[in-house]
Amino acid sequence: MEAPSTTDALMTLMTCRSENELRAVMLKTVLASTKAQAIAVYLPDITGRKLIPFACDGGLPVARLPQLDNEVGTERFRELDVLQTEPFYFGKTPNSAKAQDLSTALFCRHGALVAHRILLETTEGQNTHNQVYVFLLVSAGSAPRLQEEHHTLHVLWRSYFHLSPLLHSLENLQKTEETQVEKSKHQKGQVDSMLSDSLVGRSPQIIQVREKIAQYAQNKYAVLVQGETGAGKEVVARSLHRLSQFSEGPFIAENIAALPENLIESELFGYKKGAFTGAIENRDGLVKRASGGTLFLDEIGDLSVDLQVKLLRILQEKKLRPLGGSKDEAVDFRLICATHVNLKQAIEEGKFRADLFYRITQLTIDVPPLRRREGDRVYLARYFLQEIAVSNGDTSKTLSEEAIAVLEAAELKGNVRELQNCMIKAVFLALDTDEISGSILKQAMNEQVPAVVASDNQISSVASEKGYDGLLLAEQGLRTVVSNFELDLLRNVYSQFEGDRSKMADFLKIPKRTLANKLSKFNCQTMEFDHEN
Repeated sequence: MEAPSTTDALMTLMTCRSENELRAVMLKTVLASTKAQAIAVYLPDITGRKLIPFACDGGLPVARLPQLDNEVGTERFRELDVLQTEPFYFGKTPNSAKAQDLSTALFCRHGALVAHRILLETTEGQNTHNQVYVFLLVSAGSAPRLQEEHHTLHVLWRSYFHLSPLLHSLENLQKTEETQVEKSKHQKGQVDSMLSDSLVGRSPQIIQVREKIAQYAQNKYAVLVQGETGAGKEVVARSLHRLSQFSEGPFIAENIAALPENLIESELFGYKKGAFTGAIENRDGLVKRASGGTLFLDEIGDLSVDLQVKLLRILQEKKLRPLGGSKDEAVDFRLICATHVNLKQAIEEGKFRADLFYRITQLTIDVPPLRRREGDRVYLARYFLQEIAVSNGDTSKTLSEEAIAVLEAAELKGNVRELQNCMIKAVFLALDTDEISGSILKQAMNEQVPAVVASDNQISSVASEKGYDGLLLAEQGLRTVVSNFELDLLRNVYSQFEGDRSKMADFLKIPKRTLANKLSKFNCQTMEFDHEN
């Protein structure tokens, strides 16, 4: 086999991708170029008094190679004595194998030994040198030819010690990158697990929402969450908060539509003592209380234009001036807004400011309605059944094939919230069985449909049930009869829609703010009004 040229050998070394590979290829290359039978490579220790095994091939493993004394005045092998003054040694095969022969010590067999002491300049460019001792066991050869190989070995080992630290750095970089990738995967797994617990579902649509939450959570940009009632907008907002840099701070949530119009400004921005009649003490508003955390404003589209201006100023300057205050107060929070209305259309109608729209929609997340979440109806239904069972200390009920068909065909305009409520009803309707049948599920869904929307004549029914006839009108007067009728109707609607003010307002065909004002004194526990006229 023809020995490789020095250029070919160097090209082979440069293709190596690790230190171990480089060392193995280097040894094979030296053996091929010198036609030696075995090789042992030594490096001097820091004192230079001992030679430490570095690499080998064709003989003993490195761990079994002896350390060699290299100190002047000690008993050494004659080859080492020669190498103190000469860079090359060639010893013919001795007549007999002796334990003190270097070839026997290194290779467990005697033979012709070639030794090279190679001086390598350090990478720092100083005048000091690193030394490499290369011992070769050869079968035959002439001293002049073997001495000529010394230059080749010098080139190869110099190249080796230039490439080795580069590969070492590359390996460390790769390990660091792999560690970072694994860490990132672990963190992503934790995020996915956390989001899966709150945003339940496995449809591509909800997975995309979870991915957006993970992507958006770590920055401070405002987020607009859009979606239908009951789709999970607040769940999205809470998930963003939990993953954000504000997670240690408060999460303050408020539905603008649920606040009486005359109280929105003071509730949002707070007030100072004496700012208005009844302001007997200083009070922080929602914005101030959210400082250091997250402020979630649901139904942002119901905020009046005047208050939109004030909110925009706070977002731009990060300063708040409460009602009756004389100086600004610093605030820092992450704003998340939600709406089920088309804000761009509201802008065209002059009901929403364009500058605020662009400020609160730096990032957007669209929460899909349940009907557009492929496969999530049954998945969520089973999840809720399991959740109900755990809370009741019972075994989870199952869904029959008929029930699954009913579920898949259901309209579920109330989305996830309605589905959860339906499962609760179905569990209690199926007390005596472990399976929820199609008929039970239909009954639960029918109970979901408010009785007040079953007929166009329901309002008349309320009136007739309460006896609001001409005689009562004559006795109590129009104002009292109308007021009592309104209160009874509100109780009925509240009960049937289970407090969902958006549905109540839609049914009654009144603004949500008007509904909020009418319900401001309503006690949902007693289903009564604190002050009736």
